[in-house]
Amino acid sequence: MNYKIYKFSGSEILLYFAEYTLIISLTAFLFYDSIYVFFLLFPGIIFYLKYKRKQLREKRSSRIRKEFTDMIMSLSTALNAGYSIENAFRESYRDMVGLYGEDSIMALELKDFIKQLQIGINIEDILYDYGNRTEIEDIKDFAEVFILAKRSGGDLNKMIGHTVNILKEKEETESEVEVLLSGKKFEQRIMSFVPFGILIYLRISSRGFLDPLYHNPGGFLVMTLCLLVYAAAFFLAERIGNVKV
Repeated sequence: MNYKIYKFSGSEILLYFAEYTLIISLTAFLFYDSIYVFFLLFPGIIFYLKYKRKQLREKRSSRIRKEFTDMIMSLSTALNAGYSIENAFRESYRDMVGLYGEDSIMALELKDFIKQLQIGINIEDILYDYGNRTEIEDIKDFAEVFILAKRSGGDLNKMIGHTVNILKEKEETESEVEVLLSGKKFEQRIMSFVPFGILIYLRISSRGFLDPLYHNPGGFLVMTLCLLVYAAAFFLAERIGNVKV
């Protein structure tokens, strides 16, 4: 599987199509009071789907990193117990099935690893290919170090154990950062709905208050400027909250 590309499922396409339709419906009604703006904004669904695809790809990469870390921990334990490489991967497969299920990303990959080992493909080539398919630096670095250690006759067990310690420390740091940011991210999501909430409140409680901003060039310009500022603030907050370790 090529993890560089994320393919939407049918249900995901319907969900994000409905989300975008709701967003532009509210925008057209609250900011412009015009159905024409709805149709003007509708082609933006392409960019919205790209944005969601990027989010889902990053979420999947995070899950892959976690499962991969657990996999090499299991692999290290099996190698230290005296298993061969092939049998160590078999043990890791059983552990991944127990932890995440048969349909998890790492369990499916390990199942494929074992099949490739059985037909004589080198483990170095398998790991190198996996690193390239995921485009995750931690996995690519592990594959390169593994290849170097195996070809130079280095201590694989020690190398894998050292890699496990580094990845676990990184995972713990990421978890700590996520905990620290979780509250701020929640506040940011709430604040994202505030402009819409204010406009809805004014439309309901003070009928006619916003009429001077609708159906005239000056009002259109003011509301467009407000919408652009809101969008810039939203994406800036998203960028700040997306901390990479």
